[in-house]
Amino acid sequence: MKILLISGSLRKNSFNTQLMMMAQKALDGLAQTKVLDWSHVPFFNQDEEIPAHSEVAQCREQFLWADGVWFFTPEYNQMVPGPLKNLLDWMSRPLDPAAGRTSALTGRYAAISGAAGRSKAAFSRDQLEKLLKFCQMNVYSQQVGVGVTPSEMKSDAFEDPTAIQNDMDAQAKGFVAWIKEQKAKSENNPL
Repeated sequence: MKILLISGSLRKNSFNTQLMMMAQKALDGLAQTKVLDWSHVPFFNQDEEIPAHSEVAQCREQFLWADGVWFFTPEYNQMVPGPLKNLLDWMSRPLDPAAGRTSALTGRYAAISGAAGRSKAAFSRDQLEKLLKFCQMNVYSQQVGVGVTPSEMKSDAFEDPTAIQNDMDAQAKGFVAWIKEQKAKSENNPL
């Protein structure tokens, strides 16, 4: 099992990157993991789509490597962050425009978690789920939302990381089991 981890924040010590690292720890022994570095992906511009930028091509390769992709989304003004949406715009483009609409996202399995203020990233998690489904990803129904308190925002650290790690452990186990179940179903019921 191979899981690609993506923090939706480019900030070095973001809460979502911290959440992602907890998820990576939770996946230890359950799956092989990689953290996607997408910090140099350019703004999407269809005029520059072909040939693909090297940064875009490298990200596509990582998506294609993975059985599952686990996203960790912040919430900016009750929305998915623009840079994360930009990454997904690139990844949703056809791998071979002459051969059809299949992209690096098509048919992949996805999980969503998020850390934000009082909303626990509920708005951005909901938007991200809709976007991923539109991009033909299969989205795991169990999500984790973490509320970040004002004192945590000042310290840049979670005050109760053990409780959050427990949530990540449960989501990791569930996500991996769900992917295995979905793969078994598709093998038993080929189109």
